[in-house]
Amino acid sequence: MDEQAYSSGFDETSSVLTVRGEIDEVAGVALREDIAKYTREFSRPIRIDLGGVDYFPSLAVGVVAAAQRKAAAAGIDIGLVAAEGSVAQRVLTICGLPHEMS
Repeated sequence: MDEQAYSSGFDETSSVLTVRGEIDEVAGVALREDIAKYTREFSRPIRIDLGGVDYFPSLAVGVVAAAQRKAAAAGIDIGLVAAEGSVAQRVLTICGLPHEMS
């Protein structure tokens, strides 16, 4: 599978941020900014669908873990969703981060 550049889209109706591609150092910054933007600086809950991510290194784990901590401190939830067997699902499981499987 060829790795794809980071891209994201947000569905206002379902409050789902869908992320695709590889989350490298540059994309990690973009993901952090997307999360802040779509949670309205951690004032509304969202779900992040990571099913289309094909590169999910420790940097990406750090971004979502930090976002979950900030959200919890603000009294909201950031849910993580990953397709069963996907790169993101395997990494989230190994790291012990709570997530749903799609």
